Amino acid sequence: MQRIASLKFGLLGLTTLSLLPGMTQAGGPSPEHFLNDRSMVLEIRYCECQATEPGNAPTELRPAFLEQSRLLKVDVDPEGTGFVSSPEITLGFELKARPESPSDFTFKFAGHYDPVSQNVTGTGEVLLTKDQWLNLFSSRHERENNTEYRDVAVRLVSGDL
Repeated sequence: MQRIASLKFGLLGLTTLSLLPGMTQAGGPSPEHFLNDRSMVLEIRYCECQATEPGNAPTELRPAFLEQSRLLKVDVDPEGTGFVSSPEITLGFELKARPESPSDFTFKFAGHYDPVSQNVTGTGEVLLTKDQWLNLFSSRHERENNTEYRDVAVRLVSGDL
């Protein structure tokens, strides 16, 4: 009788333990929970496609670029530095708010995008306006009746996603 009771309690214990991870995750925070009131989100889009039409401003991105590009989001402080890396893109940056215009930021950056051993790099300092895309750096290569593009664009948005 004691063996049957031990077996029943043992199975009950294993069942409870197997449910425990699901129970601890159910009440956990979402990723956005970790954004604070001052947080901004830097959205980085990159693609082996053309971001802007020739002659257009670097802020006028093509709809095809927005649809085809990959998106990476990074939490940033409006007065700080940051670094983000994935297998294809690496970007280091410094962001400084401009006191004379609350929606404008000085964005200093250095980065490279390497989708398939065709490394594209860019460095500089630009004016980044909140909620506006900016084609940060790009390349264009002519290959056998074909033009290949590699473009990187960024946008700064509020942290309240």
